[in-house]
Amino acid sequence: MLAGIFQILQTPFTDSGAIDWASFARQIDYCIVSGAHGLVTPALASEFFTLSDGERMQVVEFAGAQIAGRVPYVVSVQGLNLQLALDFAEHACRHGASALMAMPPYLRKAPKPAVQDYYRQLAQFDRPLIIQNAPAPIGTPLSPRELVELLAAESRISYIKEETVPILQHINQILELDAGNCLGVFGGANGIYLIDELRRGACGNMPAGGMVDAQVKIYELFAQGDIDAAERIHFRMLPLLNYAMVYGVSLHKYVMWRRGVIDSPFARDPQKLSLNRDDIAAVERMWPRVAEYTVAEFPFR
Repeated sequence: MLAGIFQILQTPFTDSGAIDWASFARQIDYCIVSGAHGLVTPALASEFFTLSDGERMQVVEFAGAQIAGRVPYVVSVQGLNLQLALDFAEHACRHGASALMAMPPYLRKAPKPAVQDYYRQLAQFDRPLIIQNAPAPIGTPLSPRELVELLAAESRISYIKEETVPILQHINQILELDAGNCLGVFGGANGIYLIDELRRGACGNMPAGGMVDAQVKIYELFAQGDIDAAERIHFRMLPLLNYAMVYGVSLHKYVMWRRGVIDSPFARDPQKLSLNRDDIAAVERMWPRVAEYTVAEFPFR
């Protein structure tokens, strides 16, 4: 069973835009030291769409070797078409994937029957398959009923990562419609709805960025029944999570750079919204509110 905080790994780059493997290794170790229950790459927050196919495979191989079975390893295998996704899935299974995750084809959108076939064929691998239900324009949103039908059609399609608005109501509807085929629903959206997702029956969340240690504490306190303590940490994090919803990869990489996890905040995303001087000042003001809930090995520098 997959459950808990499954951190989506950033793809660290040097200032010149090359993949920074030393920072990648440090990030994986940071996540494991922080208590992450699983790791995910290369997903949207990993800027997978800026990687060549060869780089994607290198990232998967490197992460699998560095994780070395210490936590479950989810590999995101979506492709521009079915054959590419199958190739990525086969490669992931050879390099340590505990589970596979995929959005539908994300450039030229397939009709719903083709999307259903896409997931059925990805379910041929001997790994649990997670449907990433991401919003447009990159995603091809599926309704809760369509998701539940896919879960019923193939036993290995067993988890959902739900990110379409309204996320919380969709979690309700998936779990209400499910006939026992769904092993869990993960939330996304940087963990901004984490407490409410857990209240509604989600099995965990797949956040991004440099705050996984605090989010692990929230999850574990909630699981232990100490909801008040979990909410106190979550409420302290909300201002930073609001910034993450706006700035995405730029915020995540800035925080990890400031914590010494990665050596550069460089992002390849051509549509990234960079932090300006006032944004950075705001993040610096907000950080002390959550610092006490983070691991000592990676403080703000």
